[in-house]
Amino acid sequence: MTATPEPAAAEPAAAEREWEYVIVGAGSAGAVTAARLAARGSGNVLLLEAGEDQPRPRDRSHPLADAGRLVLAGHNWDYRANLRTSASPWEELIQGRTGASGIASGGRAGARALWERFPYQLGKVVGGGSAVNGAIALRGLPRDFAAWEAHGNPDWSWEQVLPYYKDIENDADFPGRLHGDGGPLPIRRTPRGQVHELDAAFWEECNRQGVADLPDLNAGLEAGVGPIPGNAVDGERIDASTAFLEDVRDLPNLRLRTGVRVTRVLFEKDRAVGVEAELDGTLTTIRARHVVLSAGAVGTPVILQRSGVGAAGLLRSLGITPVADLPGVGRDLVDHPSVVIWSKPADGVCTPGLPWRQVAARMSSGFDDDVDIQAGLLNNVESHTIPGFVDRLGWPLVVGISVMLLRPRSRGRVFLDSADPRAAPVIELGLGTDPEDVERLCHGVRRAWGFLRSPGLSGRLTRTQFWSDRMVANDGVLRSGVRHIMNPGWHAAGSCRMGPDDDPWAVADQEGRVHGTRNLRIADASLFPTIPSAPTNLTTLMLAEKLARNTKE
Repeated sequence: MTATPEPAAAEPAAAEREWEYVIVGAGSAGAVTAARLAARGSGNVLLLEAGEDQPRPRDRSHPLADAGRLVLAGHNWDYRANLRTSASPWEELIQGRTGASGIASGGRAGARALWERFPYQLGKVVGGGSAVNGAIALRGLPRDFAAWEAHGNPDWSWEQVLPYYKDIENDADFPGRLHGDGGPLPIRRTPRGQVHELDAAFWEECNRQGVADLPDLNAGLEAGVGPIPGNAVDGERIDASTAFLEDVRDLPNLRLRTGVRVTRVLFEKDRAVGVEAELDGTLTTIRARHVVLSAGAVGTPVILQRSGVGAAGLLRSLGITPVADLPGVGRDLVDHPSVVIWSKPADGVCTPGLPWRQVAARMSSGFDDDVDIQAGLLNNVESHTIPGFVDRLGWPLVVGISVMLLRPRSRGRVFLDSADPRAAPVIELGLGTDPEDVERLCHGVRRAWGFLRSPGLSGRLTRTQFWSDRMVANDGVLRSGVRHIMNPGWHAAGSCRMGPDDDPWAVADQEGRVHGTRNLRIADASLFPTIPSAPTNLTTLMLAEKLARNTKE
């Protein structure tokens, strides 16, 4: 038995036996979980992925190998998200106050105007988000994990997660106490003397404005500007599949199945006994002693809801019999809101194919003294690759300055409005629903505008889309612009947060075990009690490593 995908005719073999572990989703968390469980000999492990496998060997020209671009087509879930929230009767449903017709009358219909608004393309391929993202390897900050502790998860302090960050990485730039040098994931940074001229100008302006150098953005310190750590080597993205799965694919106790979409977990009373999955258009039962959901912050909660795990009122309104009444399932979906200001570079400044992210700065927006935003440039960007970018100006190459809010207060949700196993989930990101988020981003945009107007940058840029000095100076116009232009970072998290069983919104304990069930765990970013102050992929890998190392059969 090998992990190499077999022809479709051989697929039913996966359903003809009972597995020790079935892991749903071969993305960042699922790849780590499967690799660690199989390597330690934890019985037979079946890893299921709805998307395709990556080519083996993978040519360097393949888009999944190119760390210089986001992959937003061909290897993604074709989700559509409402950037705000709808009038759906969520609170009434989770409290059981709405009848069977409630979701139909108030759910998708209330969101219809915004339903098709934003393509929320999350990874659907072996490697998941790590195979399609920008290969940025930033850790969360100590204050993030203090917040996790405050939500009733004492095993997730900075001191307790740091060893697992170290275990997964091979940081060639900062060997020593804070970093690992023997893990499977390479971490590299661009030396200051080799960064792009625009990044160099941005860095210099940060220093001029009082943002100090921070050569290691992963050292646990907050404010500073420095080179972005990334999981890429010579321009090649090293994703979770390449880093964690490649060396264990041929273990006799691991099998990877691709093109298999899991619809729900199967229960005998409160004990998970396997999953129902769609194989070649047919729903098939796959039995297992343990089920681990690693389908991500959108996929995991909707699988739970289809399975009868979620808000009992919502489930009954869809005709689903509740197994465990957990109203937190799907509730606190969160993403990093950001605003990007796009400009046209002067001739010869940018070149397609060169690195697009090299320098980042964590700083105060100016709303108060807190370090609340991350700012940096997006260089050498081909305009046709930008989601939602309407290039009416004929700019083939663009430069963006990005302002990302590190710790948003706004929350969204993800839920089902149909029990049909093929129905798309309702995704409401809730961006900017807390007024403080909007105000912090407004201050951040003003600060970014100051960077753009500095001599080092303005002399290399010829025009800027949408924004002007007058707009940025006008509070009302600025606020309106930020509300309408803010986008998510594809950093979905928090929709099945971990916490103690006396927390009414907690879905799983701090070891990922789903409350009110047996033999069912979660291992992905949906568990995050709060979103880390960084892109989420490295923390997702760390979380999966920590959970897998501590999983007891």
